Amino acid sequence: MLLTLVLSFTGTSVFAETVFARNTIRAREVISADAVFLKMVETAGAAQSLEDVIGSEAKRAIYAGHPVLVSNITQAAAIERNEVVTAIFELNGLTISTEARALERGAVGDVIRAMNLTSRNTIRAEVIANGSLRVLP
Repeated sequence: MLLTLVLSFTGTSVFAETVFARNTIRAREVISADAVFLKMVETAGAAQSLEDVIGSEAKRAIYAGHPVLVSNITQAAAIERNEVVTAIFELNGLTISTEARALERGAVGDVIRAMNLTSRNTIRAEVIANGSLRVLP
């Protein structure tokens, strides 16, 4: 005996608010409130709230009239490559600070490489909110 099972799906569309680019947003540009708007359409993978997008950085160009995909945005960089920043090392109540040159760009919380300008040694450090580095032991 052969049993055949046929499933039928009803095509119901679900519309949700989707974030679209009002103007072309270049790669590495921080997204501002006037660069995006909400529109009621069904778009897979698109950001659905302005709060998730505003203040983020575009990984690649997002063209005017196109949806802002979650995969195309990231947290904005706090430190750019080759920027001279303060590097702070703290251990057991001892704090040492010096200048360092960032060898990579990074957002808050990222661990990047930097060069201590005094010793010329490469260090690993975490980017902190005020735009400086916390040196890792």
